[in-house]
Amino acid sequence: MKLTRRDLLKSTSAVAATALVGSKAFAADKEGTLKVLSFGGDAQTTAINHAIERFNKKFPKVKVELAMDPIATGWGDYVTKVLGQFTSGDTADVYGTAIETFQAFASRDLWMPLDDYVKANADFSDFAPSLLEQGSYKGKKLYIPIGWNNIMINCNLDLFAKAGVTKPADWTWDQFREAAKKLTVKDASGNVSQYGYEVPNQNFFVQPWFFSNGTSTLSADWSGSNMLDPKVAESLQFLHDLIHVDGVSPVPGSDTMDNQFVGGQVAMISRGHWIVENCKKANLKMDIANVPSKATPNTVIGFGAYAINKNTKDAELAQALVTELTSVETQKEEGVGGGGVPGRASAAATPEFLAFPPSAALYYASLPHTQPVPSPANFQEVEKIFMRYYTAMMSDAVSIADGCKQAHDELTASFDRLKKQQG
Repeated sequence: MKLTRRDLLKSTSAVAATALVGSKAFAADKEGTLKVLSFGGDAQTTAINHAIERFNKKFPKVKVELAMDPIATGWGDYVTKVLGQFTSGDTADVYGTAIETFQAFASRDLWMPLDDYVKANADFSDFAPSLLEQGSYKGKKLYIPIGWNNIMINCNLDLFAKAGVTKPADWTWDQFREAAKKLTVKDASGNVSQYGYEVPNQNFFVQPWFFSNGTSTLSADWSGSNMLDPKVAESLQFLHDLIHVDGVSPVPGSDTMDNQFVGGQVAMISRGHWIVENCKKANLKMDIANVPSKATPNTVIGFGAYAINKNTKDAELAQALVTELTSVETQKEEGVGGGGVPGRASAAATPEFLAFPPSAALYYASLPHTQPVPSPANFQEVEKIFMRYYTAMMSDAVSIADGCKQAHDELTASFDRLKKQQG
């Protein structure tokens, strides 16, 4: 029988309709339970719960169990937690995690490759290509990005106005140092009532001071130490002198100074977009500036992502949940809430996201000048070694020269052990 064009169109429409009905029927009848372990604060929890609600409208018979980790003690402890779950066999189906952990997990072959899933979702082209590339390991896409954070200089505008300091968009190390001096308030006895800056106390926060000097604590491929590069010592000396020569910052302690920033006791801190949530609640008049540059304008970037347990019982269902967790709706809600800059460009261009802080457009504008936080497979050890010596150098417990040498020796030993483990 010869088919006419009209017959062909009818046939094609029928097939498409059948597929659509079948897809809806599949979703409506699908039963099961999915476990999700993710991270963040109130803003992320709310956005994720809303995503699960949308997922359950399509899959009403699927129960989603969500657990959240605030990452209060760093990503190294999160790695330990997740690896413990895999050891005990009590795992989740979907994991939210961050770039610091990517190699630690991927090198242990925990995740399902997502290349076909990404190809089937043209919608993922909304993400910056660099995020998907950095979410790959040995040529396989393992992570679907969500929000990201790059370290910027966060400025209390009221304190800037009182000191007569104009917040720049760009500045050099020397210009930043002079601004920090003007923003520091001391009494006649030299007691400080307001610091100009908080020299960072966390690995992620301090990385821009190396990148902006054209160096890093690790080699470019994250396979070894770079602590003996003179530029590393130069960066550390600059931070040391902000504390001990200029007196514009206290010695880094175990606690961050977020509350002191919101309370007007420190004028500038190095943070990502996550700080916006608390600044909004406190009605703080603040804005952001690019990190000061010496050799480059580069700052550090870290981003969150979702991965799927390779042993999940229902990969199709887990992928459907990840699609909702990384949707435009979820990204918009997380961006406005202050958890991070949306990975989707469309979600970062909304009036709601750009409304606060005043220079919010700088977040995305600085993306070409970002470098991922060094995150080798032995990140847990590397972070602890570096931070132990960094803290000692900032507190004058060890000289910059000796601290760099001793950190280099310990890092080198750690990478030697890693190479032996990996064969």
